[in-house]
Amino acid sequence: MKSLLKDFELDSKNPSVEALTRWRSAVSFVVKNRRRRFRMVADLDKRSEAEQIKLGIQNTKV
Repeated sequence: MKSLLKDFELDSKNPSVEALTRWRSAVSFVVKNRRRRFRMVADLDKRSEAEQIKLGIQNTKV
């Protein structure tokens, strides 16, 4: 069964933060207007801040 499923492996729809940072660092040298290019892409700094706030709230409840 695993050999059959191996042919249908797909990348995850939501890539990890590490994958996004690698992609941005690779593309940033080629892109002419980075601010416009990355306008619709998630802000990784804000995402990490939100994760820290969420963990802080969870830790205070426990």
